[in-house]
Amino acid sequence: MEFEHLEAAWRSPANTPDARARAYLMEEVMKTLKARRRGELLLFLVPTIALSIFTAIAVRAIATGRTNLAQEWGSVAMLAVCWVVLGAVLVMGILLRHRGSTDSASMRDTLSALLAANRRARANVRIFWVMLPVFLTPMLVSVTQLREVGKASDRDAWQMLMVFGLALGASVAWNTGRYFGVMKPEQQRLERLLREYE
Repeated sequence: MEFEHLEAAWRSPANTPDARARAYLMEEVMKTLKARRRGELLLFLVPTIALSIFTAIAVRAIATGRTNLAQEWGSVAMLAVCWVVLGAVLVMGILLRHRGSTDSASMRDTLSALLAANRRARANVRIFWVMLPVFLTPMLVSVTQLREVGKASDRDAWQMLMVFGLALGASVAWNTGRYFGVMKPEQQRLERLLREYE
């Protein structure tokens, strides 16, 4: 749904669309909200599944004795940081999910729900920014430890650092672009619509 169409209807001279137009607008807003929630769930499930697989591999390596925790604890610290970030995202999502108005007007409730979803998405990006430096330390330590115990050559270590650096750089660019290019303008539009509604 395009917010420009919603704003145009909102600011119409009479601001009293007929029942059919109101039903259409509500349906479009609800579709947007449902699609956003599905997207959030998918974006939460993909890293959760991937992290679960990596954790299972690490546990198996430790259980079979292929990994010596005294010398290779960096990978466990890296996994722990990832689980902490995932938990923080889940907690922020739960805390911000029902934040909004208790007004009985359905359009206001829907706009408040859209704004709450926007808050959750922005909070997730801020968590990512805060945890990025925390993640980099165990990542560098784990690559160094792999090289020191002979599981990676100097060339392998540089390749790992290059791949990690490119992936993290792309992720930072994507999240920063979405935050300032999509989420902040959407937040301002929703807040303006809610103010005008009041």
